[in-house]
Amino acid sequence: MIISALPAPYDQAEATLLVQGLTNSAYRLQLRGTRYFYRQGIAQPETLFIDRQQERQALRIAADAGLLPRIHYHSADGQQLVLAWCDEPAWSMAAFSSDEGITRLGALAARVHALPASLKQLTLSDYLQRFTASLPSLPAELLSRIDHLQAMLQALPPTRAVFCHNDINPANLLGKKPWLIDWEYAAMGDPAFELAGICRAGQLSDEQLRQLVSVYQTAGGGCAAERVVKMLPVVDMISLLWCEKMRLLRSDARYDVLRQQLYGVVLQRSVL
Repeated sequence: MIISALPAPYDQAEATLLVQGLTNSAYRLQLRGTRYFYRQGIAQPETLFIDRQQERQALRIAADAGLLPRIHYHSADGQQLVLAWCDEPAWSMAAFSSDEGITRLGALAARVHALPASLKQLTLSDYLQRFTASLPSLPAELLSRIDHLQAMLQALPPTRAVFCHNDINPANLLGKKPWLIDWEYAAMGDPAFELAGICRAGQLSDEQLRQLVSVYQTAGGGCAAERVVKMLPVVDMISLLWCEKMRLLRSDARYDVLRQQLYGVVLQRSVL
C-alpha cells in the first residue's frame, strides 16, 4: 500500500491517486473527515539532481512566508510529504498566460526572490554539464548547442543569487492566493532563469515577457528583460536534458512526446 511508509495516523487514511506527475506521484488522503495532500517522491531523486534536504529547507522558508499550505509531515529522507489540503484547483494555461496571470506571476516571483535564504547555489553552467555527463550519448548538433550555451553563460555579467523556486508552472500554482507547491528544484540562483522558466511554462510572447519583467521590477525584483531573453534557450536545453534523463528512468509515452517537442524547439532556435 502506498501509504504504508507514512506514520500514524496517516497510514490509516484512504488514499486516492490524483495524478502521476512527470516526476512524483500525488494523492489525496481522507482521514476522519479531513483531507490532506500527499506527495510520494520519485525513487532515487539524486539521479535528477534533486536534493531532498535542500528541498526541506525551501519548504520551511515557503511555509513560513505563507506561500505553501501547512506541512503536516515530512519524512527524514524527504520523499514523503503531507500538506494541508487545498480545495482550489491548479491554474489553467489560459489563466497563467493572461494579463492578470502575468501580473500576479511577476509579483510572486519578486516576493519569492526577496525571501532570505542560504541554500546551495544553482550554477547553470555546472547544471548543464552534470546533465550532459550523466547521459550516455547525445547528438553532435545538440552537444554543439550546449557548448554555445556554456560560452554565453560564461560571458554574462555576474548577478546576485536569489532564492528561486525554479519550477513555476500552472500545475504548481493553486487557487487565487496562489499557493506555490513543488519546491524540489529550489536553490539560490539567477532570477533571469526563473523568469525565463515562467515564460516557457506559459508560452509567453516577447511582449508578454517584457510585461512580466516590468511587473517583477515594479514589485522590487532586479533583472533586465535582455537577460531573461538570453536565458530562454538555457531553459529549453535543460528541459530537454531532463526529459532525456527521465526516459532512461521510466517508460512513459509523455516523455517521448515532450522530447520530440523540445528537440524541435532547441534545434530551430539560435543561441542569443
